[in-house]
Amino acid sequence: MSQSLLSLKAIIKNILLTEAPIDVWKNKNQSLSNEQTSKAESYFAELTGKYNALLHPTAKDLTNLSFEQLETLHKAIEIAKNKNLKAPYVQWLTKQLKQQNLNLHQVIEDYIPPLLSLQKNKEKFEPNFLQNLETIEQLNQTLNQKVSSDEMAVSEEQFGKLAEENGWILYMPHTTEASCEIGKTGGRRDTTWCTTRPDSSNLFLQYSASPNESIILFYVIKKGVNAEKDPFAKMSVGFVDGKPKFNQGGGGVSVNAANKNLTQKKFEEVLGKDLASKFLQIMQQKATSLKGEHPAKDEFRKLVQNPKAFQAKLDSFAKDENGQELRKSFIESALGYKEISPEVLTALAKDKDVDVRSEVARNPNTPTETLTALAKDQDLNVLLGVAGNPNTPPEGLTTLAKDKDVDVRWKVAQNSKTPPEGLTALAKDKEKNIRLEVAINPNTPPEGLTALAKDKEKNIRLEVAINPNTPTETLVALAKDKEKNIRLEVAVNPNTPPEVLIALAKDKDLPVRIGVAENPNTPPEVLIALAKDKAEYIRIAVAENSKTPPEVLTVLSKDKNEIVRWKVAGNPNTPPEVLVALAKDKDKEIRADAAKTLKDIKAKQLAEAIIMEKVWKKLLRAI
Repeated sequence: MSQSLLSLKAIIKNILLTEAPIDVWKNKNQSLSNEQTSKAESYFAELTGKYNALLHPTAKDLTNLSFEQLETLHKAIEIAKNKNLKAPYVQWLTKQLKQQNLNLHQVIEDYIPPLLSLQKNKEKFEPNFLQNLETIEQLNQTLNQKVSSDEMAVSEEQFGKLAEENGWILYMPHTTEASCEIGKTGGRRDTTWCTTRPDSSNLFLQYSASPNESIILFYVIKKGVNAEKDPFAKMSVGFVDGKPKFNQGGGGVSVNAANKNLTQKKFEEVLGKDLASKFLQIMQQKATSLKGEHPAKDEFRKLVQNPKAFQAKLDSFAKDENGQELRKSFIESALGYKEISPEVLTALAKDKDVDVRSEVARNPNTPTETLTALAKDQDLNVLLGVAGNPNTPPEGLTTLAKDKDVDVRWKVAQNSKTPPEGLTALAKDKEKNIRLEVAINPNTPPEGLTALAKDKEKNIRLEVAINPNTPTETLVALAKDKEKNIRLEVAVNPNTPPEVLIALAKDKDLPVRIGVAENPNTPPEVLIALAKDKAEYIRIAVAENSKTPPEVLTVLSKDKNEIVRWKVAGNPNTPPEVLVALAKDKDKEIRADAAKTLKDIKAKQLAEAIIMEKVWKKLLRAI
């Protein structure tokens, strides 16, 4: 072997081992930041794998791109990843990106779809067909000549074809791509619908896959007729909440190809009454069968679970006012999906749009660490969202409990996940509405409630009396409050000790004594005394109390007031012999309730007897 040949092999080997495409690219872009260089390495790895410049032409092409072009290509490919766009098509796209200096919006909307169509129909073209094309216009022109619209990068299932008759086809598209293709004739778009736009302003997902609305779009298409010449050759019929919505005006869900208003009368006139009726019946059956779960929701679910594809979609929106409004609308729909990935939520938490960050702060699926970061946001609406979110971690809520804004502290006081130390601090807040929310909060510790029991605001003391966490000694103090409504809440509180209930049973105010009569903790001797009260409302409460002794219920079963007797008839503690007597009462409702209660008691006794029998048999077998 000659020395020169050995040298050539050594040079090639050296190139293969050391001159990787990323190294070549770095040498051309030495002014980049460390962050950009790191990103570029990951872009190269994902776009080319481990191939080097001599073995993979695409990698060589990548070395000629700027950082911005490389990033644009990477984001665009993420959109097409699920479609499995092959290397030769990526290679051609890379060359176009360099030559045309394309932005992400153009790549996603104008280049990816025809490349996917060509990939799907490659058997119709020569092997090197794509390499001989210079522009996307040439590709589109040839595709339109050789590929019909129903073969354009969309599976038959996605079109959702429901019927075909008399030259008319009824579709319910499942995906954005299918909606766009149906909106074309001969490969060229001939509708003005926002759901067939070939760019990020397409609203198909927002219509069909909104988590908050049930909208189904059906397309009625005259086969082979260009809708630019005959706008009624393509009609959209929208169903909202399971019903067709005609005559909504231009831009509504039921329109012709020119986006002009469509009435049911015109629809019947165009199709003929019989066919229109048949198609509407099919639509109605389909809408009913979906039960609000449109197939397009699967497309949206996949998107919100793929952080890279989701980000690429966001980047594709135009930077003008309209584009940003569409972007915001898209994000609002995405946030309605419980399947949205934590990574997507975390990314949106850094969005420049404060409304987006506010929605993330309120979202129940937002990760705790993301909420912790948002708790440091400078915008009030974001902080309010974090303060009210049940997923916000204790440390975040404790920090926000000290916020200077009263509304933020108010939200923290309402949050059931706010830790005890945060609520204790808020119990001393100068704002009475905040102290009121602390008094209501089931997480407020006893010491906080004890402090609030002395508050000058009677509504705050009232809520302390209601709170299940209020300690016994505090209830004892509140039982002496001058406000009768507060004493009433102490009377009905299941944690109020018997000695306090004994005292409240002698309260001068009737509602307080009724509260004692209702309380299951009231001692039997107190219930016996209250059963003799002149006020019928108190006797009714005693008759209804499940802890009232049988002997008291026996006496009350003969009460002159029929409501008292009716409550006794429904009380499971009433003796069977008393129920038998009440089953003969002159009032039919009393008789019915007495019979029902007696039946329930016997059923319970029978069930207990069966259980005991099984237990005894098991014990005997064990012996």
